[in-house]
Amino acid sequence: MKKNNITTLVFIALTVLALTLSACGPKATPEPVTFSVLGMVNTELKLGDGALHKMSVVTLNLTHPKTGAADYTGVRLNDLITKAGVQSGAATVTLTGSDGYSYDLDLATVQACSDCLLAFDAANPGVYSSAMPGQAGKAWVKGLVSITLK
Repeated sequence: MKKNNITTLVFIALTVLALTLSACGPKATPEPVTFSVLGMVNTELKLGDGALHKMSVVTLNLTHPKTGAADYTGVRLNDLITKAGVQSGAATVTLTGSDGYSYDLDLATVQACSDCLLAFDAANPGVYSSAMPGQAGKAWVKGLVSITLK
């Protein structure tokens, strides 16, 4: 009977040791934030490229006012805004580029644009632009890093 107790204690000790050591392994490095939805939202979004690519991605043929028609792949801005949740009183969407350039649009205009995208740069993961069919060229922000609802 004593031998049985010792065997049980050794087994428990080895199990605890194994569980402790498995928790000491390398920690996953969080994905860097490459895009944010901020301001008058229910939940601020800070997303990396991988998280954006896991959303519903579309490819659309859109016409830029200066460069003409081209295919753009990305996430619909309305999907991002819906995911963040719009707070009551929000009326403006500010598109901000990595160089500090920003452009304001009415929230209603963005919500009415089912084809407006956060477009991916295929050659540079984590780099985006706004693809804004029907809007002025200034709304097509290069290096888009955030949208802020005000």
